[in-house]
Amino acid sequence: MTDDRMMRSFYDLAFGVDPGGARKDTHYVRGSLEEVQHDLAAELAEEINLYLLCWYGARLTLDVYQQGKQTDSIDLHPFLTISIAGYPDITFTGPEEPVGYDFEADEEVEDETTTLSYRMFAGELGDAVNVTVDWDRIEVPSLRGEAVREGDVVALHPLPGHFEHTAEYGYQDFEE
Repeated sequence: MTDDRMMRSFYDLAFGVDPGGARKDTHYVRGSLEEVQHDLAAELAEEINLYLLCWYGARLTLDVYQQGKQTDSIDLHPFLTISIAGYPDITFTGPEEPVGYDFEADEEVEDETTTLSYRMFAGELGDAVNVTVDWDRIEVPSLRGEAVREGDVVALHPLPGHFEHTAEYGYQDFEE
Protein backbone atom coordinates (compact mmCIF):
# COMPACT_ATOMS: atom_id res chain seq x y z
CA MET A 1 0.00 0.00 0.00
CA THR A 2 1.42 3.38 -1.02
CA ASP A 3 1.13 6.43 1.18
CA ASP A 4 -0.31 9.34 -0.86
CA ARG A 5 2.46 11.56 0.53
CA MET A 6 5.01 9.41 -1.35
CA MET A 7 3.32 10.54 -4.58
CA ARG A 8 3.83 14.25 -4.02
CA SER A 9 6.04 16.34 -6.25
CA PHE A 10 9.34 17.73 -5.00
CA TYR A 11 12.84 18.94 -5.73
CA ASP A 12 15.87 17.04 -4.41
CA LEU A 13 19.01 19.17 -4.20
CA ALA A 14 21.73 16.50 -4.05
CA PHE A 15 25.34 17.34 -3.15
CA GLY A 16 27.73 14.44 -2.77
CA VAL A 17 31.16 12.91 -3.04
CA ASP A 18 31.69 9.18 -3.44
CA PRO A 19 33.60 7.54 -0.58
CA GLY A 20 37.35 7.88 -0.83
CA GLY A 21 39.37 10.79 0.51
CA ALA A 22 36.16 12.68 1.31
CA ARG A 23 32.51 11.77 1.81
CA LYS A 24 29.31 13.72 1.41
CA ASP A 25 25.77 12.68 0.57
CA THR A 26 23.53 15.62 1.41
CA HIS A 27 19.98 16.04 0.14
CA TYR A 28 17.41 18.79 0.53
CA VAL A 29 13.86 17.66 -0.26
CA ARG A 30 11.80 20.75 -0.95
CA GLY A 31 8.46 21.80 -2.37
CA SER A 32 9.58 25.10 -3.92
CA LEU A 33 12.47 26.39 -5.99
CA GLU A 34 12.93 29.30 -3.56
CA GLU A 35 13.70 26.82 -0.75
CA VAL A 36 16.21 25.03 -2.99
CA GLN A 37 17.91 28.33 -3.86
CA HIS A 38 18.25 29.18 -0.17
CA ASP A 39 19.64 25.71 0.65
CA LEU A 40 22.17 25.83 -2.18
CA ALA A 41 23.35 29.30 -1.14
CA ALA A 42 23.93 27.97 2.40
CA GLU A 43 25.90 24.97 1.09
CA LEU A 44 28.04 27.16 -1.18
CA ALA A 45 28.78 29.59 1.67
CA GLU A 46 30.87 26.83 3.31
CA GLU A 47 34.37 26.85 1.81
CA ILE A 48 34.87 23.13 2.40
CA ASN A 49 32.02 22.54 -0.07
CA LEU A 50 33.78 24.68 -2.68
CA TYR A 51 36.87 22.55 -2.11
CA LEU A 52 34.80 19.39 -2.66
CA LEU A 53 33.41 20.81 -5.91
CA CYS A 54 36.80 21.92 -7.24
CA TRP A 55 39.13 19.25 -5.91
CA TYR A 56 36.97 16.13 -5.44
CA GLY A 57 34.50 16.59 -8.27
CA ALA A 58 31.45 16.57 -6.02
CA ARG A 59 28.08 15.82 -7.61
CA LEU A 60 25.66 18.72 -7.52
CA THR A 61 22.27 18.09 -9.05
CA LEU A 62 18.72 19.28 -8.81
CA ASP A 63 16.48 16.28 -9.31
CA VAL A 64 12.82 16.90 -10.09
CA TYR A 65 10.17 14.43 -8.98
CA GLN A 66 6.66 14.76 -10.34
CA GLN A 67 4.08 12.82 -8.32
CA GLY A 68 6.78 10.62 -6.81
CA LYS A 69 8.65 9.81 -10.04
CA GLN A 70 11.96 11.36 -11.05
CA THR A 71 11.43 13.22 -14.32
CA ASP A 72 14.54 15.42 -14.55
CA SER A 73 18.08 15.63 -13.21
CA ILE A 74 19.82 18.95 -13.75
CA ASP A 75 23.59 19.18 -13.32
CA LEU A 76 24.13 22.54 -11.58
CA HIS A 77 27.89 22.76 -12.22
CA PRO A 78 27.66 24.74 -15.50
CA PHE A 79 25.65 27.45 -13.72
CA LEU A 80 28.17 28.12 -10.90
CA THR A 81 30.84 30.79 -10.76
CA ILE A 82 33.28 30.97 -7.87
CA SER A 83 34.98 34.37 -7.68
CA ILE A 84 37.96 34.73 -5.34
CA ALA A 85 39.92 37.97 -5.00
CA GLY A 86 43.34 37.56 -6.63
CA TYR A 87 42.36 34.49 -8.69
CA PRO A 88 40.59 33.95 -12.02
CA ASP A 89 36.92 33.01 -11.79
CA ILE A 90 36.28 29.29 -11.50
CA THR A 91 33.45 27.86 -13.57
CA PHE A 92 32.60 24.26 -14.43
CA THR A 93 31.82 22.39 -17.61
CA GLY A 94 30.48 19.54 -15.44
CA PRO A 95 31.39 17.49 -12.38
CA GLU A 96 35.15 17.05 -12.00
CA GLU A 97 35.64 19.76 -14.64
CA PRO A 98 36.59 23.09 -13.03
CA VAL A 99 37.80 25.74 -15.45
CA GLY A 100 39.83 28.85 -14.62
CA TYR A 101 42.25 27.46 -12.04
CA ASP A 102 44.57 24.45 -12.30
CA PHE A 103 44.01 22.58 -9.04
CA GLU A 104 46.44 19.84 -10.09
CA ALA A 105 49.23 22.46 -10.14
CA ASP A 106 48.66 22.92 -6.40
CA GLU A 107 50.16 19.45 -5.88
CA GLU A 108 53.52 20.63 -7.22
CA VAL A 109 53.90 23.57 -4.82
CA GLU A 110 56.47 23.15 -2.05
CA ASP A 111 54.42 24.93 0.64
CA GLU A 112 50.87 23.62 0.29
CA THR A 113 49.54 26.22 2.76
CA THR A 114 49.94 28.84 0.00
CA THR A 115 47.70 27.02 -2.49
CA LEU A 116 44.12 27.88 -3.28
CA SER A 117 43.00 24.31 -2.64
CA TYR A 118 44.51 24.40 0.87
CA ARG A 119 43.01 27.81 1.59
CA MET A 120 39.56 26.51 0.54
CA PHE A 121 39.97 23.36 2.63
CA ALA A 122 41.10 25.34 5.68
CA GLY A 123 38.32 27.93 5.30
CA GLU A 124 40.77 30.83 5.00
CA LEU A 125 39.15 32.74 2.13
CA GLY A 126 36.46 34.56 4.13
CA ASP A 127 35.11 37.66 2.38
CA ALA A 128 37.48 37.12 -0.58
CA VAL A 129 35.12 34.49 -2.03
CA ASN A 130 31.78 35.01 -3.75
CA VAL A 131 29.72 32.26 -5.38
CA THR A 132 26.94 32.91 -7.84
CA VAL A 133 24.41 30.55 -9.37
CA ASP A 134 22.90 31.73 -12.65
CA TRP A 135 19.34 30.60 -11.91
CA ASP A 136 18.01 32.54 -14.93
CA ARG A 137 19.79 30.07 -17.26
CA ILE A 138 18.51 26.94 -15.50
CA GLU A 139 15.33 25.49 -16.92
CA VAL A 140 13.71 24.07 -13.81
CA PRO A 141 10.28 22.54 -14.40
CA SER A 142 7.50 23.68 -12.11
CA LEU A 143 6.14 21.02 -9.79
CA ARG A 144 2.82 19.46 -10.81
CA GLY A 145 0.15 18.36 -8.40
CA GLU A 146 0.59 18.50 -4.65
CA ALA A 147 4.09 19.45 -3.46
CA VAL A 148 5.84 17.97 -0.43
CA ARG A 149 5.61 19.79 2.86
CA GLU A 150 6.85 19.52 6.43
CA GLY A 151 6.41 15.99 7.78
CA ASP A 152 6.28 14.26 4.40
CA VAL A 153 8.51 11.28 3.55
CA VAL A 154 9.49 10.51 -0.05
CA ALA A 155 11.50 7.89 -1.96
CA LEU A 156 14.72 9.02 -3.64
CA HIS A 157 15.86 7.00 -6.63
CA PRO A 158 19.47 5.97 -6.17
CA LEU A 159 22.41 6.68 -8.42
CA PRO A 160 23.99 3.50 -9.82
CA GLY A 161 25.96 1.89 -7.01
CA HIS A 162 24.08 3.75 -4.26
CA PHE A 163 21.33 2.64 -1.91
CA GLU A 164 17.73 3.73 -2.32
CA HIS A 165 16.72 6.13 0.42
CA THR A 166 13.57 7.44 1.89
CA ALA A 167 13.92 11.05 2.90
CA GLU A 168 11.95 13.47 4.97
CA TYR A 169 11.07 16.94 3.84
CA GLY A 170 14.09 19.21 4.45
CA TYR A 171 17.73 18.40 5.06
CA GLN A 172 19.26 14.92 5.13
CA ASP A 173 22.86 13.74 5.32
CA PHE A 174 23.11 10.07 4.43
CA GLU A 175 26.80 9.95 5.40
CA GLU A 176 26.15 10.60 9.10
